[in-house]
Amino acid sequence: MLQSMGRYWGALVLTVFGGATALADTYPSKPITLVVTQGAGSGSDVTARLLAGYMGPLLGQNVVVENRVGASGIIGHQSVVRAAPDGYTLLFTSTAGLFVVPVMNANAKYSLSDFVPVAPVMRAPFAVLVANTPAAPKTMNELIQTVRAKPQSFASAGIGTMTHLGSELVLRKAGVQATHVPYKGSGAALTDLMGGQVLFATDSLTASMPLIRSGKLRALATTDLAREGSLPDVPTLSEAGIPGVQVAAIGGLFAPKGTPKEVVDKIATATAKVLANPDVAQRFAAVETDPLKVSMSAFNDLLRKEADTWSPLVRQLDLKQE
Repeated sequence: MLQSMGRYWGALVLTVFGGATALADTYPSKPITLVVTQGAGSGSDVTARLLAGYMGPLLGQNVVVENRVGASGIIGHQSVVRAAPDGYTLLFTSTAGLFVVPVMNANAKYSLSDFVPVAPVMRAPFAVLVANTPAAPKTMNELIQTVRAKPQSFASAGIGTMTHLGSELVLRKAGVQATHVPYKGSGAALTDLMGGQVLFATDSLTASMPLIRSGKLRALATTDLAREGSLPDVPTLSEAGIPGVQVAAIGGLFAPKGTPKEVVDKIATATAKVLANPDVAQRFAAVETDPLKVSMSAFNDLLRKEADTWSPLVRQLDLKQE
């Protein structure tokens, strides 16, 4: 009896792991769908299409970008959760989609644990911005003192966006409060910032760099650990007296939970080769985005850190989205 049971379990193990190996050996044998939760022409869409165009030849199959928009990204994320874990449906997403929306919106029936992190892709740095006018603060210390002296307001691209939460985190670290004024997108928020309707904003360099270069906005500080190459004279928040704050949009590829490791490794290898391509790096730099070239271990650590930063902040602010 014991001998027959041993043969049974041995056969089962060979079937399971042999099947996974066979899948990895033949993968991919058909086109791969890369789901993006934002619309055509958005930053995520442009990045995903750039990635797909270079990954296809490396994998020997087309990588087709599919925009599944709606419900603040919930539709796209949940469609990947429900997809077969075979490597033929991937998700390109970033910080807010993974760690903010599921906490804000009760209709979001997913979390990071429903996905397998496949590959790091990008990091979009942020900056604390004011209008470039004589009356506007010239340093982070002046900004904080202005906020402390009398009621002030700050702009964001919308409730629960990284532009909103980034400013809230900066204010909390500085021990001050300001009134949040949400807009429908960074364009409208930065327009009113230039016009003096609000005191400051925290936004991506992707959105704000053209206005910084034209002299319409002033960057008081950048929000990563090191200074940004495109703004070498602008201090980091830590250098400006507000340590312990990092704000950036972190993006990567994810697959449904249960996707075989051998398949994940193939996709990760192809992604790393794409990010090492000088042409890709140049196109990232043109939109003030950095290729995220870290190990999978470091990527997983970064995801945990992002979760520990943003999800609790959403709960503390009691942000709700229906």
